[in-house]
Amino acid sequence: MAHATVRNQQKIISSNRTIIANQNKILHNQQRLRPIVGNQMKIIRNQKAILKNQKKIIADLSKFVRK
Repeated sequence: MAHATVRNQQKIISSNRTIIANQNKILHNQQRLRPIVGNQMKIIRNQKAILKNQKKIIADLSKFVRK
């Protein structure tokens, strides 16, 4: 019985090591993704500005066509 308990504890320790290793990988990946997310936010802001400009162009063109 005691031998089985020790074996189970060893399995738990091994599993915990695996979990810690995976958490470290996740943290590392999150750190690598941070600048990508920042760039995506910049892209979205630029796309909003482009849409705004396109709306202005369309409004100007429609005024020109009406004349």
